[in-house]
Amino acid sequence: MTTAPSADFVMEHLLQEATREFPGWSFERDRSGWTATRDGTRLHRPSLAALRAILRVHRAVRHDPECPCA
Repeated sequence: MTTAPSADFVMEHLLQEATREFPGWSFERDRSGWTATRDGTRLHRPSLAALRAILRVHRAVRHDPECPCA
C-alpha cells in the first residue's frame, strides 16, 4: 500500500513550480491567501492557483503591449 504525500509536501512542490515559472517573484502565504511580490508590484489572491493565473496575465500584458488583456 502506498501513502499519499502530505499536504505540506504538495504545497512545497507547487510553490517550487511557481518560483520556476515566475523568476524574480517572491511568494508568501497568510491566512487570507497568497501574495506575489516583485519590485514594487504586489498581487494577492485567495489561492496559489489563482495567483499563478493572474501572474500569467500580468506577464502577457508586460510582454505584449497590444494584448487585449490590458
